[in-house]
Amino acid sequence: MSSSPPSLHPPPTDRLLDPLIEVWEADHRWVRCHNVRFGASEFNPGLGGGRFHPFEGPDGGPVPTLYGASSVDGALSETVFHAVPLRGPGRSIRRSTLRPMVLSTLSARRDLRLARLHGHGLRRLEVGRRELLDSEADGYSATRLWAQALHRCQVDGLVWVSRLHDTSRALILFGDRVDRRDLEVVEAPLPLFFPPGFLEVQRAAEESGITVLE
Repeated sequence: MSSSPPSLHPPPTDRLLDPLIEVWEADHRWVRCHNVRFGASEFNPGLGGGRFHPFEGPDGGPVPTLYGASSVDGALSETVFHAVPLRGPGRSIRRSTLRPMVLSTLSARRDLRLARLHGHGLRRLEVGRRELLDSEADGYSATRLWAQALHRCQVDGLVWVSRLHDTSRALILFGDRVDRRDLEVVEAPLPLFFPPGFLEVQRAAEESGITVLE
């Protein structure tokens, strides 16, 4: 029997969603793992593709986004370890993939209103975790429609329990709701290719049973 997540139904188009709001308080830190081509608090203008980006805003252009996590392990799990299979061969990464990657620690200068995609928040939206959060990349076209529908609810972003590190919260902020000036860089970008950043990757990889290949 297949254990793949069930198909995700599209969000309603005849009404606005009514998400449960979680307030991410000002000065509450989070960690962002990102390519050094982006500044620590710089939003992605629509490049690449993830679970909740890119999607079009009301003006027809892509909504800028910024991903983060409540811990270093959550940030690493959702980025540099994201493509590592759960089991079988291939449970490794090459150190060279870390060369452009850095960890930045951020906080907000104001409270952020995030749509809660965990706890009662998912049931309120009449959608399941397996459908929305546990799908693989081939389901992202459907999950982006939910991000777009939730964006219309005037929230600053979304928050959920990380699929790959379930003691961490993951979040995405919408760049047309959160100004870069609303964000503060608490700790400057830490390169992951060299110590001490590489030591964090090695520790997390060892705990996860992932091999870092030279």
